[in-house]
Amino acid sequence: MLLQNAVADALNGSEWVFALAECIHIGGFAVGVGSIALVDFRMLNLGLRHETAARILRYTEPWTLVALVFVLFSGLALFLSQTNIYLVNLIFPLKMYVLLAALVYNFTVHRKVATMENPPPALSKFVAIVSLLLWVAVVFGGIFTGFLV
Repeated sequence: MLLQNAVADALNGSEWVFALAECIHIGGFAVGVGSIALVDFRMLNLGLRHETAARILRYTEPWTLVALVFVLFSGLALFLSQTNIYLVNLIFPLKMYVLLAALVYNFTVHRKVATMENPPPALSKFVAIVSLLLWVAVVFGGIFTGFLV
């Protein structure tokens, strides 16, 4: 409770602090989802054809992890700043469930297929499409959280 009050006071006490936390959150998502999308596009054979999905994953994974840290900490701060709003929001819990599913999927199934030597093209495409759908759903969940109460 003390942490929530301190975070809420810090974020709500200035008109720029909350906006800065939002920018960090959205920027982190852009970097994280963008780096995952690069691997997905390669798995869909839509770009970066001179590289393997495994190699792109190896290059982008540090960016994904750092971005995820920024997203999680800024998201927690945003949540603690207005818990009464998020707890009654109809979309917010759905976003959290989809985020959890996307994270689990990304670090299990997606990673396994992306690092395979020669995955079946149909499997690779299916895994990439599911990944993109999950991450787009998380992003839309964030957008709708702000507009639907």
